[in-house]
Amino acid sequence: MISFFSLTYVFLTLQSTVINCRCSWFYKGTTDPRYVPYTEAVAEKLEEEYRHGMTTGEWHRRLVLPNNESVVMHGPTVMVHLLQSATDSFSSTPTTMRPRVVRRGWDESEIEDMEPSSIDHLLLLCHGVGSTCDMRLRSVVEVVDDFRATSLQLLQSHYRNSYDNGVVNRVEVLPISWHATLHAGEAGVDRRVAQITLDSIPKLRNFTNDTVLDILFYTSPIFCQTIIDTVCAEMNRIYRLFVSRNPHFRGTVSLGGHSLGSVILYDLLCHQRPNDSDPSEKHYVSGTAGTGQAAVRYPRLEFSPAALYALGSPIAIFECIRGVESLGADFVLPTCKHFFNIFHPYDPIAYRIEPLINPQLKSMKPYLIPHHKGRKRMHLELKETMARVGADLKQKLLESLKTTWSSVWRTQPPPSDCQLEKVVEEEIEKEQLCEENKDDVSQDIDLEAPDVLGKLNSGRRIDYVLQEAPFEMINEYLFAMSSHVCYWESEDTMLMILREIYSSMGVQTDGSLPQQSLTVQRTRLQREEEALSLSTTDHPSTSRGDTYRKCSS
Repeated sequence: MISFFSLTYVFLTLQSTVINCRCSWFYKGTTDPRYVPYTEAVAEKLEEEYRHGMTTGEWHRRLVLPNNESVVMHGPTVMVHLLQSATDSFSSTPTTMRPRVVRRGWDESEIEDMEPSSIDHLLLLCHGVGSTCDMRLRSVVEVVDDFRATSLQLLQSHYRNSYDNGVVNRVEVLPISWHATLHAGEAGVDRRVAQITLDSIPKLRNFTNDTVLDILFYTSPIFCQTIIDTVCAEMNRIYRLFVSRNPHFRGTVSLGGHSLGSVILYDLLCHQRPNDSDPSEKHYVSGTAGTGQAAVRYPRLEFSPAALYALGSPIAIFECIRGVESLGADFVLPTCKHFFNIFHPYDPIAYRIEPLINPQLKSMKPYLIPHHKGRKRMHLELKETMARVGADLKQKLLESLKTTWSSVWRTQPPPSDCQLEKVVEEEIEKEQLCEENKDDVSQDIDLEAPDVLGKLNSGRRIDYVLQEAPFEMINEYLFAMSSHVCYWESEDTMLMILREIYSSMGVQTDGSLPQQSLTVQRTRLQREEEALSLSTTDHPSTSRGDTYRKCSS
């Protein structure tokens, strides 16, 4: 089936005058059964080749695409997309890739139209380093497709009443891509990098050139300007096309950036002018590039975003590299009122923002994002419960020790009750100090006090942490890299964004799902047995059976 999102995205990107109808060329992925549309430039070439074959009868010609792949049209209905052969890192034998099926046009019955036509909000997502966004090596278009599908599922489950009554419709999520502009073509960096890349371990070197080098390119004033201009121009273009195709849209727009993409959006929004300036003016604001090496001219967005969602973001470390010690409580994004720094606890690329606003917030834990099923994950509840049980056992142990000491001192001159009480209390305080110190420090911070959280997110929390999955607790290092790309498939992340979007519209979820708390409780008999067994350890005459009989009575 053809993804409705794919059609929506291409409707906003294809404006060819050569092709009579939009998104008329598709290919079927090797693993995905859905047809994926080609870009405008490729679709034009395919249409020209198709018309040539239909006019002259010449078929079986090879059309080379910009990425060095090719399409062969054997006839009007038999067309294949030949992929590049992959070479294994440990051998020079090329691996033959299965060709893709190519088709022209689509049937109306193949379009998955199961969503409202009205749109409440527009969310533009900018990818991070590399041409792929997750562990399955999917492009930004594919991961945003899933992100958008997740948003619709959550609307139908958590906003069911509002959705059925037509109060809530849907959120349109569209991708913003800049990687191809930086790397492809004669002006791109791939040609230059290829000339200096060694021939050994080609897969690893290609991966490094395609991903890690993007960070270095962003620190370059030349390529940083290219990235900034590309992202801003693409967002303005998509926004204009979206408004032209949705003339009745009255909602707001938010931005989301993953990894380096969040840094790009952050830098761009830091150098915007307030809305009181002339909207037709195409001004440029100079600012630091990448890590502050040189000046960059920041173009202007044609809209003011309602919020910026940074996913797995290294914004804070970029600010530190630039020499910024503190942003201060008065720091704001001139045209964006809200900022949310969302990260997985094991994400090695993510950093906190709140300590840059207020150093006291370092001791305060990030805000825990609720699970989309309405509770904490079971293993987190178990961890907290066991901590409470451990504290309870510790307290009982000290009480039993006090009782035992009192029994021993019956045959000898005992210390005064005040002295004994003082010793016990000191031990209790020492034991509990390490456990409670962290929580006590965070509790001393008054979040209601002015300027504590600053103005960056209108006085609200900025750092939000996801709940790790149970299997991720096995080894934090093992799941570190996958945690950096987990946001595209995270229901918790999408639900948080939806709650922020619709709460600003005065719409709340249908209600909290049942809170399922996991508690470990011991019966009064068990607690008394433990206490008495501890207190009678030094008295052999009292057996465990006697203790049990005393408790039973």
